[in-house]
Amino acid sequence: MVEITFLGTGGAFSVGRRSHLGLLLEAGHFRMLAEAGPTVLQQMARVGRCATDVDRLFVTHPHGDHTLGFPIFALSRMESPTPLHVYAGATTIATLRMLWLLAYPGFDDRRFNPSWHELSERQAGQHEVFPGVILRTAVMPYPPEVPTLAARWEFDGGPAITLVTDTYANPAAVDLARGSDLLIHEASFSATLEPGRDPVAAFHCTAQQAGEIARQAGCPRLALVHLGPTIGEQPEVLVEEARAGSDLEVIVPEDGQRIVIPGRRTS
Repeated sequence: MVEITFLGTGGAFSVGRRSHLGLLLEAGHFRMLAEAGPTVLQQMARVGRCATDVDRLFVTHPHGDHTLGFPIFALSRMESPTPLHVYAGATTIATLRMLWLLAYPGFDDRRFNPSWHELSERQAGQHEVFPGVILRTAVMPYPPEVPTLAARWEFDGGPAITLVTDTYANPAAVDLARGSDLLIHEASFSATLEPGRDPVAAFHCTAQQAGEIARQAGCPRLALVHLGPTIGEQPEVLVEEARAGSDLEVIVPEDGQRIVIPGRRTS
């Protein structure tokens, strides 16, 4: 059984009810934060968690809505006896370290006991991030100066959960998500509400495209996140757009919402 908390469900221009994208994955003694946006500590406090509760962090790419909360998050772990394991591409790790130095000049990053795990920005990879938990990554299309990774967590005897954000619809996302119990996919735009938008030009997706990816990958459940500030106010429209008349289970989670994905049955 894996518990997923949607700390934030909005995109870069989020306002109001939706804060920047953030996830917390928990299974037994395993806890991993995905993304470290500007208000990550407030997001965690809202669901009864603090920085010292988490010792693993995955970050998809270096944009500010995914990284700017890192320095204060790391600072808040300085009293923790356990290291902070950070999993990200080299470009993103360099950004996180620079943010730390800019925010706290003169503070060596060893003060928060980091363990940097550099993920490939050129090809798919996999790492055991905890006993029985495999993190698989794939490189997503995005501007060359912003290497972006999608992630898939596979739990021994449990579910597989895939996160894809900040990219346009592409075959690599389908391949990574294939057979996942839950696909968490960005929907920065809506084909229904914004018919004139070109999501490819913005390196993002519509809810419709997210639904198509889930169906192609054989995922029974889809969660739409990284929502634009306007479309995020109409979740029912996004659900119908992504379902497209199919039996795909689609949710548009609210900030702070928790869901549980049960383990897979064995015959």
